[in-house]
Amino acid sequence: MFFYVARQPILNESKAIYGYELLFRDGPNNSFPNIASDEATIRLVEGSEFNAGVKLLTDNNFAFVNFSESALLDGLPSLLPTDKTVIELLEDIPPTPAILEAVQRYKGEGYQIALDDFEYHPGWHEFLPYVDIIKVDFRAMNTAHINQLLKDLRFFTGRLLAEKIETYDEYQQAKSLGFTLFQGYFFARPELIQKRVLSSSQAVCMRLLELTSEPNYHIDSVAELIEQDIGLTYKLLKFVNSAFFRRQSEINSIQQAIVRLGQVEIRKFSALIAAASLADGKPDELIKLSFIRARFMELLAQHNEQYKVEPASAFLTGVLSKLDAMMDNELTVILSGVAIAKEIKRPLIEGTGPMAFFLRTCEVLEQGNWTQLERLAQRLRIKPAQLIEYYQQAQQWGQSFAKT
Repeated sequence: MFFYVARQPILNESKAIYGYELLFRDGPNNSFPNIASDEATIRLVEGSEFNAGVKLLTDNNFAFVNFSESALLDGLPSLLPTDKTVIELLEDIPPTPAILEAVQRYKGEGYQIALDDFEYHPGWHEFLPYVDIIKVDFRAMNTAHINQLLKDLRFFTGRLLAEKIETYDEYQQAKSLGFTLFQGYFFARPELIQKRVLSSSQAVCMRLLELTSEPNYHIDSVAELIEQDIGLTYKLLKFVNSAFFRRQSEINSIQQAIVRLGQVEIRKFSALIAAASLADGKPDELIKLSFIRARFMELLAQHNEQYKVEPASAFLTGVLSKLDAMMDNELTVILSGVAIAKEIKRPLIEGTGPMAFFLRTCEVLEQGNWTQLERLAQRLRIKPAQLIEYYQQAQQWGQSFAKT
């Protein structure tokens, strides 16, 4: 059985990944034909593909998984590993004695327990000693409502998680109120619009990106630029000698590395190194997100006949798509000083052209918006299942490459 799956990042106070909430569906309407939703969930969790996918999607971080009342009572969470699973009780589950008994059992087995979209009710009071995380929807409550909720939870000793945090202002507000976990894509936006001065190493990386973006760059010029920076030299040699290329013999000089890689791979290297350098001091998830976007857009360009897009250009567009968050400035301002092709600048600044469409498809997959994905898949003339397969390949590649 095929199912759609996406993830939403959950970060701690240091903006490091704590886990991911997994959003999985059978299709855009979230309903399996001729079977109940709980039975469908059972099939998903029991499937070896799902369990393997959890490890891939979470990169060995916590997996937050929603369960209905009947799924909890039927023991479905026990099919997932205890050390990396957070059992989320959906907001429509009543605080009954049977649910309390189930929560106590799962807690005793080693699972973490979370209450989703929580609103205080006296019936939940006896549950609190067994609850690790309470999730609060920041978009559904005003400040007064949140303050009252926190007052009601003054004896709660677990962690508070702020959901739907999409800006740094919301992140700072939640943090000031005592929240220690944050769910949303706030980290993928500029923290504070400001003019940043590039370090010498970052300036070299940007110059390398510009140089390798030229149609027919000179190897000697690229080698000379890389040799100016010891860190860049080390990264290139590590890149070319990595398992990604499976070379039979190691490479020991910059020029040899550039020749062996070829124009396409050296351009990819330049883009990835520039992104990682510019994102210095930012959450690791931001770099990983850029890498995943790059690989997904490259795969889409390689396998799409509807739109003729150069894979290398699609890759670079994906890498640069979060440059505003990396440099805390608007893309229009950042890219005005970078000598790269208009075909790459246009989708990033104006949001037009085939690559902007590719980028929108990537964003929809990040959000788990399956209804929108169906419409985009029709325009691309690619089955939604294939798009998700490409995205999962990109996730695996991005997570692996981010560690090299």
